[in-house]
Amino acid sequence: MPQLRQNIITGDWVVIAPERAKRPSEFVSASQPSPISKDNCPFCIGSDNYTKNRLKHYETDLVYVIPNKYPAFVEDSTRCSERSYKVENDFFLAKPSLGGHDVIIVKDHDRPLPKFDHNTWRDLLVMIKKRYEHFNKICNNEYTMAIYNEKSAAGASIVHPHAQIFSSNIIPNLVSRELVECQRYFELNSRSPFDDTISHEQKFNKRIIAENDHYIAFVQYAARFPFETWIVPKYQLSRFDKISANQLASLIPVLTKAMEKINTALNEPALNFFIHSAPNALEEAEFYRWHLEIAPRLGNFGGYEMGSGVVIDVFSPEVAAEYLNGERQID
Repeated sequence: MPQLRQNIITGDWVVIAPERAKRPSEFVSASQPSPISKDNCPFCIGSDNYTKNRLKHYETDLVYVIPNKYPAFVEDSTRCSERSYKVENDFFLAKPSLGGHDVIIVKDHDRPLPKFDHNTWRDLLVMIKKRYEHFNKICNNEYTMAIYNEKSAAGASIVHPHAQIFSSNIIPNLVSRELVECQRYFELNSRSPFDDTISHEQKFNKRIIAENDHYIAFVQYAARFPFETWIVPKYQLSRFDKISANQLASLIPVLTKAMEKINTALNEPALNFFIHSAPNALEEAEFYRWHLEIAPRLGNFGGYEMGSGVVIDVFSPEVAAEYLNGERQID
């Protein structure tokens, strides 16, 4: 029988309905030649983006940063008191979309996400942290989020490997729900929902796919889609931009292992990952913890998901972890 499950971090309910699933092999990406081509690539070394647009002081041997050519949020330090205003006969609310929108580009054109080594992950994460620090100083930033789109099915419009940073003058809807639910949980239980989740996952030991002394990676109990994986720090830290060098270094082995297992089991699928962190105004809160979410793109939402906001996951999270850990083979 299908089962309703609630995510204690977001409060969202999902339906786990493995009876509706296709064969596990149908989640595996078909093997295809790499679509990456260097011809006229806008992100390669030598392009205008590199020679003219890259940001000074935000470059390493492996990555560099440019402002997004078509930003969702515009960086403008002269507009620091923009408020909502009414439109259409004072019926709806609107306001300028301010903040900033960066692209962090991996210099090696031929190194897609599944091939990232330790040094590439290190430089990418360090640069994400540095751009968080920049945006947290500007006047019209409420929230900063790093995301990565791998392959066109996950929203990548350019095949050259790159991440994006969105700084916005709003707190995103999902993060707002996380904050509310985590605070509610803490007030009821006098414990962080992240601490309790880690303790439970370790005790239950059915969904963990990677772990070290500082981080744990597991298939989410209330997964919104097959193989949804979270990486959560075991230490308390609300904001990713406050991460230390040692904490960042210890993240890389767990992140690498989780990505390796997903890419091996699912044949390098399209995927997204994103970092959820506390808003800029929240320096530290016992009830909330930054974390990284990995979302393989293995299907599309149907009418019920779109109409209700309740997602139906057709693959058991426990079985997904078995495949990722090599305890089952996808035939």
